[in-house]
Amino acid sequence: MTTKPRFTGVFRWPRRHSTKRGELDLASQKRCLDFLIDAGANGICILANYSEQFALADDERELLTRAMLEHVAGRVP
Repeated sequence: MTTKPRFTGVFRWPRRHSTKRGELDLASQKRCLDFLIDAGANGICILANYSEQFALADDERELLTRAMLEHVAGRVP
């Protein structure tokens, strides 16, 4: 019996967007997500760059993850 993979296609990982001062730039991050979805990405990997997630403080990671999930709003997994 063969099973169909749960996820297929192109899954992109957006880089973390920050201001010149090193703060999270959520507006720019949301534009990037819209671009990836409009370009045909089948899914988005949040904080998929192994080292990137450790460069953020816990509250920044939480803020970024929530903002991205809310903005994508189920348009892609």
